[in-house]
Amino acid sequence: MSEPKNGGRKNVLERPVMRATFRKELRAKLMSEAVVVLAPRPRVSLFAQPWLRPAFAFAAVLILAVAGATSAAASSLPGDPLYSLKRTTEDVQLALTFDDLARMQLLSELADRRLSELAEIATQQPSSAPTATTEYADAVERFADAVDKLRAADSEDRRDAAQAVAEAARAKHIAVLDSLKDNLSDTARSKIDKVIERENQREGGAPTEQPQGTDDNKDRATPRPAGATPARTTPRPTQRPLLSPRPSDRPHD
Repeated sequence: MSEPKNGGRKNVLERPVMRATFRKELRAKLMSEAVVVLAPRPRVSLFAQPWLRPAFAFAAVLILAVAGATSAAASSLPGDPLYSLKRTTEDVQLALTFDDLARMQLLSELADRRLSELAEIATQQPSSAPTATTEYADAVERFADAVDKLRAADSEDRRDAAQAVAEAARAKHIAVLDSLKDNLSDTARSKIDKVIERENQREGGAPTEQPQGTDDNKDRATPRPAGATPARTTPRPTQRPLLSPRPSDRPHD
C-alpha cells in the first residue's frame, strides 16, 4: 500500500453536503424573487402625466396655427399681411440650398412666382403694382447673379445648364411683361423697362433705340478718323502737240 502524501496524515475535513431542508428553502426563496423580477413592468407614458397635458395641447394648437398660416401665406400677394411670412419661408428654403445649380433653379422658380404675382396684381390690385414690381425686380436680379456665377464655373455642363435656364426664363418673362405694360402705372412701367434693359445688357442684346436726328444731321459729312490725310492724285503732264514748220519759217534758198 502507498502511504499518504501529507506526511502520513489523513484528511480530517469531510466534503460538505447541502442539507435537503436548506435546499428546499433556498429554491423556494429564489422562485419567489424570480416572480417579482420577471414580472412585466407598466410603461409610463408622458401623455398620461396630468401636468403635461396642457403643454401638449398648447403645442398642438400652435402647430396647427403655424401650418394654417403658412398655407394661407402661400397664396398671399405683395401688400398682404401674410406676405412677409411667405418671403421668410422662401429665404429659409434658399439658405438651406447649398449647391449652386440647385440654388439657381430655385431662384428661377422664385422669379417666376414674382412674375405671376405681378400679373395677378396688375388685374386685381393695381394700387399694389409698384410694390410687386420691386419684388419682381429684386428676384430677377438675384437670379441673374446666380446665372453669372455659374457661367464662370469650371464645369461645362453647369455653364450650359445655366445658359439654357436663363434663355428660357428671359423669353418667357419678356413676353409676359410686354402684355402687362398697358395695365401698369407709369412708375411700375418704368421699373419694368429698366429690368428688360438690364437683361438685354446681360445677354448682349440690341441696344436701346436712340431718337432720330433732324434732317440737318443727314447732310453732315461723315467725320474722318484723326490722323488720316486725303490721298493726293499725281497730276499728269500735259502733252503738247507737235508743231509743224510754217512755210515762212523755212530757210530761203
